[in-house]
Amino acid sequence: MTIIFYPYEEDLDSRTLEARLELLMLGAERYKTIVLDMTTKPPEGSDATRRMVPRDLTYAYNWQELARLLRELRELPEQNQVSRLAKATYLARLAEIYEVLRGAKMPKLEAVRLALVNEASQLRTGIGTA
Repeated sequence: MTIIFYPYEEDLDSRTLEARLELLMLGAERYKTIVLDMTTKPPEGSDATRRMVPRDLTYAYNWQELARLLRELRELPEQNQVSRLAKATYLARLAEIYEVLRGAKMPKLEAVRLALVNEASQLRTGIGTA
């Protein structure tokens, strides 16, 4: 059984930060839809009381790409107000992606989302480290 990863890895190659953020968001929305759909109806050929186990999953989110992008965003320079605002915007968008994934039955991602929102707001107000 093959596992389909969202977003597709080949879509993320050599794109701008904005485009990769958008693709990660689309992948997160698709993944959330699939996860919620799988939890509302039992797998075919099974009873309704059976819980979902990892071997039943045929879809996964591409966490490696999300981690790579988070690392790239954290390494962006903060030399002036314009670069800090751009970085804050990217981090806020990444927090939105984590919000969508949190909605896919992953409540522990709330801590990461809050940390990203906090970091973005610090950059916007100029409190962050330069």
